Amino acid sequence: MASQNPVTTILKTKLRPPVMVPGLVERPRLTHALQQNPQRPLTLVSAPAGYGKTTVVIQWLHASNTQPAWLQLDERQNDLRSFLNHFVSAIEMHIPVACVNTIALLQAAQMPPLGVLAETLSNDLDAIEEPFVLVLDDYHLVAEPAVHELLEDLLRYPPRSLHLVLITRHDPPLSLSALRARGWLTEIRQDALRFSQPEVRAVLQEMAGTTLSDTALAHLELEMEGWIVGLHLVGLLLRSHAEPEEFVLSLKGGSQQVQDYLLEEVISAQPAMIREHLLKISIVDQFCAALVEALTRVDGMTDAQMTGRDFLEEIRRSNLFVVPLDVQNEWYRFHHLFQNLLQGQLKRCHGNDEIAALHLRASEWYEVESLIEDSIDHALAIGDSQRAAEIVERHSRAMMNEDEWHVVEKWLARLPDAQVMNRPELLLARAWIHYYRLNVTAIPPILDQVDELMRKDPEISNLSGQVAFFRGFSELFKGDGVTSLKHINYALEHIPLTDHEFHAETEIIFGLAGQMQGELVRVTQTITGWLAAPSPLHPIRETHLLITLSFVSCIAGDPMGAAARLKRIRLVARANELEYPLAWCDYLDGIFHLQRGEVDLAIGFLKKALKRKHSQHARAAVDAIVALAIAYQLRGQTNQAEATQRTLVEFVNNLGPLFQPLADSCALRLAVMQGQSEAVQRWLGLPTPGVEVMLFWFEIPCVTRCRALIADGSAASLKTAQERLHEYAVANEAQHNTCQLIGMLCLQAVAYQKQGEQEHALNCAEKAARLAQPGGFVFPFVELGPPMAQLLIQLRSNKVGLELIDRLLSAFPHEQADSRRVDGIEQTAQVVAMPTSSLPQRTSKSINAPTDALTNRELETLELLSQRLYDKEIAKVMSISIWTVKSHVKHIYEKLHVNNRRQAVARAEELGLLAGK
Repeated sequence: MASQNPVTTILKTKLRPPVMVPGLVERPRLTHALQQNPQRPLTLVSAPAGYGKTTVVIQWLHASNTQPAWLQLDERQNDLRSFLNHFVSAIEMHIPVACVNTIALLQAAQMPPLGVLAETLSNDLDAIEEPFVLVLDDYHLVAEPAVHELLEDLLRYPPRSLHLVLITRHDPPLSLSALRARGWLTEIRQDALRFSQPEVRAVLQEMAGTTLSDTALAHLELEMEGWIVGLHLVGLLLRSHAEPEEFVLSLKGGSQQVQDYLLEEVISAQPAMIREHLLKISIVDQFCAALVEALTRVDGMTDAQMTGRDFLEEIRRSNLFVVPLDVQNEWYRFHHLFQNLLQGQLKRCHGNDEIAALHLRASEWYEVESLIEDSIDHALAIGDSQRAAEIVERHSRAMMNEDEWHVVEKWLARLPDAQVMNRPELLLARAWIHYYRLNVTAIPPILDQVDELMRKDPEISNLSGQVAFFRGFSELFKGDGVTSLKHINYALEHIPLTDHEFHAETEIIFGLAGQMQGELVRVTQTITGWLAAPSPLHPIRETHLLITLSFVSCIAGDPMGAAARLKRIRLVARANELEYPLAWCDYLDGIFHLQRGEVDLAIGFLKKALKRKHSQHARAAVDAIVALAIAYQLRGQTNQAEATQRTLVEFVNNLGPLFQPLADSCALRLAVMQGQSEAVQRWLGLPTPGVEVMLFWFEIPCVTRCRALIADGSAASLKTAQERLHEYAVANEAQHNTCQLIGMLCLQAVAYQKQGEQEHALNCAEKAARLAQPGGFVFPFVELGPPMAQLLIQLRSNKVGLELIDRLLSAFPHEQADSRRVDGIEQTAQVVAMPTSSLPQRTSKSINAPTDALTNRELETLELLSQRLYDKEIAKVMSISIWTVKSHVKHIYEKLHVNNRRQAVARAEELGLLAGK
């Protein structure tokens, strides 16, 4: 179970706009066009390289005194998780704690569906009260369809506060025509960006102090086509040219040919040392003084005649197409065209070995600075997969310890398989990734390979602890607690505490295996001792230990023994912004209260768990949704139960086939509770589910199969159910699993009763009741309805545990003492009189709100919401207070059964409530 806390390193200069350099020619016609419609959701600045797109945006933002959120994109954002991580980081640099729900989804082991991501992000952004600008520069570098689809969804119902600016060399694959039609798009294109003749005159005057004739300017405009980079090149060369007019009139051949000539002229005009430095630095996308020195040192020594800082000052003074990236003047980049030309010159002037040496220097420097992705890039740029593998080897464990295993997964995917297969550290990193993805069948072959490598090289035996963990994990889920503990005890001795993630996972298996062997007291005392250590625990380890104690308490039949531990988990998790332990708390609290019959409380916690399903361990997330559906059905809220089942199916479809049996099992369990005879028969025609170690899980497919067999009621079905339940009960008793044993005994009791074996039925019911008493288990009895109620009544008449039996019977409605049948199957989904809770009982609502449910003022408010107005703007338009607006909005949400503005507008469009739609 992986805790979640993303710490991926992002170069901060990617999140800051380029610095506004002095001396730029003002272009009021463009800044005015950009400023004219600031309420529009999208501004597109699209033109080929060298037309000053970024500069114009910077000038506009500076003129309007706007501090934007900024993201400089590169090819690495061709991954949805990476893109979103950078996207959110850019916003949070500008507006701290702005996207907490989206960040929680990014922490998930498996990314949720794109629609969930888009809606969550939109809601987060819509909650920001003040308008803000987000600029995505170089958007043309994004080729990942999922990223385009995310923005498409975001712009379909754009957040009120967001003004998105895309700077790109070509149009993105978005529905631009639809945005245009809605008046939601501002466009600045190549024709607008071309420099007019007055602007050309101003540029040359500023750069070279030269005034050209109208004829020369007209010629230059014709040849350059208003291309600012070309004009910049001309300005640089005119500084030292004796006949500027003649030089300009001699430029012929079109913009591309002139560009190549001018660039080569500018480079060749530089002093030899500057020229050599320019070529070497061109291999990196961004640079600072220290990186310049690393790349330009001679024989291991920095050039004493020119430090990195000296070089940066010189190229800034000379205006050599360098873009400052921060206000401290530490980081810079070249204009892309200039960088491309320098790289071409580098290949012509230097051999492959010299270029490889430069990439090696860059890789080494980036690794020292903990910019691992860049370090790997430069190693692979020269085909040095061995060095790339060594880099991953050195840093994968630290990343895994911070739960950045999905980053390690990306690193491993870039390496040739041959490099991974001979490196046990990388093989084990791959095993951990399979473990987090619950792909456990892929782990044993990896362990065999690691064992073989360790036999050949005893020096790598320090990895034996991790191997032992995986062996212990595997044995636990085979039901062999003895062998599991043997491996886990070895792992605890050999995995250092500094590897807190690995150690914490091992301690969970220690707790579960110890409980399986009946060593609850020893396990509890040991873990409590670890928690009481004098030195502070890493929060990941602390929350894992507390969760482990909660697990074993539940399995031992004492769910509420974990209540104080769950409270402490929540405190630690919130203090350290750990979403994963909070998801476990919601799930466990929900299951614990449901088992005790506190259905309203259970529903409250399970609904929270449902919201956190993408941040949770996948098996627990699925289990929580099943439990919520069953809890609704137990309350007689069939519509909510079936809606929750549909949510489960959608969620499982995204997770993959591994979890399909759980979704099928939930549908079967609901069919049994609803008395759907035909549906039960159809489900029974499917293959029998496999048997698993049951732990504390609420939904076990092989057990629900037995529920269906008992409901079917035929002699053959009852015999099969009884045999299987006996097998499961014996296994759970041997594994000291009181939690599951109570459920097995309840089902056995009803099966025996239906077969006419009343004495066996009463014995099982009595044993289940006595096991249930310490932990207050109620649900396993109540779910079985009238047959179980009748058994409990008979036990009471036999003077067996009167107080205990009375408590259980009080959870049944009075009428359930009499069994009634529906299509041959006893219907158990009655509203039950369970212990009350602080949460009110929900009532079912119609899915479709009637169109006349909204008042005229609410309809007017809804219309203004669709125009993306803020509450205070709506108040002004309607001449009402902002509090009245908030009241209207609240009523709209309730009547349309939505949770936010985006959903309200979408629902209103579906119902035709908006003017003209």
